[in-house]
Amino acid sequence: MTPTYHSIAYAGFEVANPVTLDAVLALVARTGLTEGATALDIGAGAGGVSVALAREFGLRVQAIERYPDMADMIRDRAANAGVAGKVMVVAEGSATALDRLAPADLIVALGSTEPAGPGVRSAVDIFAALAGRLASPGWLLWGDLTWKGEPPEPLRQVIGAAGDYATHDGWLAAAEAAGLETVSAEIAPDADWDAFFGGADARVRDWLDANPDDPAAPSIRQRADLSKATFDFGRPWLSFGLYLFRKR
Repeated sequence: MTPTYHSIAYAGFEVANPVTLDAVLALVARTGLTEGATALDIGAGAGGVSVALAREFGLRVQAIERYPDMADMIRDRAANAGVAGKVMVVAEGSATALDRLAPADLIVALGSTEPAGPGVRSAVDIFAALAGRLASPGWLLWGDLTWKGEPPEPLRQVIGAAGDYATHDGWLAAAEAAGLETVSAEIAPDADWDAFFGGADARVRDWLDANPDDPAAPSIRQRADLSKATFDFGRPWLSFGLYLFRKR
């Protein structure tokens, strides 16, 4: 399969976002979900979270991932961890998958692009849509970029190409508007941010050095340069929030 920026940059991470797996699992433990409960992992990335949910808690996980190369990575990771029977890879967009697989006891969305489906971009609309796919009671484990303050307009436009983001208080207000109770809300440490973005960039640069003549190299380099420039410049205005919400 043709290599992509995502498959190279995220291959070495358990969580393809600036947050640790330990932090994610600590929040899942607070849900009290028991073996056999259902979880939807939207934008499952490299599959580390999906596999950990099955391995550590015995959850039945639907790992929703639209990129075929990443979906293959999740299957391999689940097989290697001995939980292939508990991690089902759903290689399609979130909109159709959510309609077909809901309701779930837990929805995980960490850095997911349009997790409630194409065109659903505001925080309130996303949370309302996801809450509607949860069982009662149910849980939403949410992680995404947060604005630390008002960013320069060019930065907002570049970041906004992928999604609409909120401040820390904005995410909390949107959850409340969607009828969700905040159980935990925290900002990931700067060290987690640096480890993720720095590590992803280093992996891609190493691959480019080792594969200069690969046909995919120019597009991968372009994506890597854009990502590094965006997040290096945007660092003073950006952080990553990790939240656990409950639907009663």
